[in-house]
Amino acid sequence: MVWLHRLVATTLSTGMVLGLFACASIEKGRYGISDLEIAGMEQMHPAPLRECLLTRGRARVTIRLSATTPKCTEPPFSSGPPELGLWSWSWTDWPTFNRSVLEQDLKRILRWYKARGFYAAKIEHVSFDPEVAGEGNPCPDGPCEVEVRIKISEGEPIVTESVTLVGVQSLPKELQAALDAAVVIHAGARFDEGDYDSTKKALLGVLRQASFAGARVVGKVSVLPSSLQANVRFEIEAGKPYTFGALTVTGQGKLPESPIILAAGLTPGESYRPDRVDEIRVEVLALGAFSTVEVQEIPDDANASIALSVKVTPLAPDELRLGIGVTSGANVRLETGDLDSIPQWDIHLFGRYERRHIAGTLGTLRVEDRPRLIFGEAFPGLTPPELGNVLTLRVNQPGLIEARTDVFAQASWDYGPDPYLGFRRSDFSVRLGAHRGFFTRRLVATAAIQQDVFLVNDDPGNVPSDGSETSSYRYAFLEQDLRLDLRDQAMQPSQGVYLGLNLTESAHMATSDWTSFKLAPDVRAYFPLPFASVLALRATLGAIVILDADAELDDASERLGPSTYRLRGGGANSVRGFLPGGLGVGSTGGIRRWESMSELRIRLGTSFTVVGFLDMGDVNDQSSFRFGHLNTSVGFGLRYYTLIGPVRLDAGFRVIDWQRADGSPGIEPDANNFPFTDTPGALHLTIGDSF
Repeated sequence: MVWLHRLVATTLSTGMVLGLFACASIEKGRYGISDLEIAGMEQMHPAPLRECLLTRGRARVTIRLSATTPKCTEPPFSSGPPELGLWSWSWTDWPTFNRSVLEQDLKRILRWYKARGFYAAKIEHVSFDPEVAGEGNPCPDGPCEVEVRIKISEGEPIVTESVTLVGVQSLPKELQAALDAAVVIHAGARFDEGDYDSTKKALLGVLRQASFAGARVVGKVSVLPSSLQANVRFEIEAGKPYTFGALTVTGQGKLPESPIILAAGLTPGESYRPDRVDEIRVEVLALGAFSTVEVQEIPDDANASIALSVKVTPLAPDELRLGIGVTSGANVRLETGDLDSIPQWDIHLFGRYERRHIAGTLGTLRVEDRPRLIFGEAFPGLTPPELGNVLTLRVNQPGLIEARTDVFAQASWDYGPDPYLGFRRSDFSVRLGAHRGFFTRRLVATAAIQQDVFLVNDDPGNVPSDGSETSSYRYAFLEQDLRLDLRDQAMQPSQGVYLGLNLTESAHMATSDWTSFKLAPDVRAYFPLPFASVLALRATLGAIVILDADAELDDASERLGPSTYRLRGGGANSVRGFLPGGLGVGSTGGIRRWESMSELRIRLGTSFTVVGFLDMGDVNDQSSFRFGHLNTSVGFGLRYYTLIGPVRLDAGFRVIDWQRADGSPGIEPDANNFPFTDTPGALHLTIGDSF
């Protein structure tokens, strides 16, 4: 049977290689369209028009400075992002030329132009190369290619002369102002059906948000082609303001409906608002017990009310997941959820069991285990691997103390080499807390109490990589965490602000070897630029104040606090000219940290982004910040967005004149260099955005 296995494997491998380099062929007897050229488009952009047509040229590899692809009926129509068509792969399919399809596309072109306000547009000429291809006769023997060229005369567009809102005089002044602001079709501008439709939709949205759920907006357009003018009129019937009626729940099966109703928080008789419906959907889904949540509006026009029907689909009561994965030099901090870069990566097995709907409630029990093979360098460096394991038990119970508050308890055991100093340890932690969302989960607050027991193996050879001493410890703390997310989206944001604040307090007692405080604010801002580019900025601070420590601790722990919670910097999620843990005082860690990161993100289509960045920061083991220690790095990176997140490659180079710029020497003697060069810097390959 071995020979059969080898034969199948060889056949499959050969097929894959041949398929990779195979050439697509043109259908026998037909013409394949190598290119479609649309000439004469001076006021409109050809990219959205091409998306309306069935006749297309052969697809090419294209570099486009945009986050989206052009759409046939979505603006902008008169401009488009810069793009460069390069080549067609040999396996790219050939579009087949069809004369009758082309005739229909010529009508589509004129209709598209009319929708853009060009009532006088016409097709001047259609030509083919070779000309015989346009005669509708079969192609002679051999592969036949054709280039199609369409010449358009746009003419002069219709201009909007006036826009009138009728029926708004009796509405409140604030609502009238909001309706005026919603108008996107303006006098003096080219008339476009897209702007007309968008204005109708926006006016209706403003009225519904003001509780007029039964409002009607009727639009009328009078076009005078002879004078190239259009008069637009929107007749508004606001009707009565609506209120919410009763809320019902379906689909929950044997699960209780009361937590769902309480999480929705709807009071019959409150003013109707569409965003309130969205809030209910988000809050019910946040209970964590359902795969889908649908909220249906049931209008009662006679009583000017809207009843809501919430249909839920429960998750399966049991779920088991098994797999294998790679953690590429990043660690999720338990207390904040932020990513810290660490000089360590692993290959791990993964097993997770979830028991949902505990005892007929919406609660969840999760057990997760990750046996790890750990490499003690930044990804993808190779060192002799060591064994490790992370075992986690977590229980969630939504609505236990308050309708929208999720209470959780978590216990974990992390065994293996320390990420920064390499000695073997066991880190046990128990965490009890609650988190709650506000303002449709834009603001999330967490409060928790946590107990850590950190045990260092007694093996005489188990010493930190820097030769220092380390000791076991106990650390208990209270933690408060606030996250305000005003970005347009969490993944690939283009505008908005993100604010974070983390506070912890610990008292020296039987359960904790320190009296200490920690403060860590985080500010991020995103500014949209032309061609879907984004300027992203981030500034963070971290300060640990040690007021008292157990005398039996080692010197570093007594002065700097527990090893796991010290401040460190450098790596893919910090100042990128440094390896993880290499910023400032290094892997031992410090009690003061400041960082500033800025990125120019340029989208190349929907999957790729290139960035240029400027990072600076410092980590200090003294009681004051060293803002003069700039430790600056510049560089560039590439992101490829996948289903599991962006695969990220960053190259950071240190600016020698901007290292420790307070007068101390520049690059430290043992600085890491960029691979294969003598230039101080670092290369980072990881998964996930920098911030």
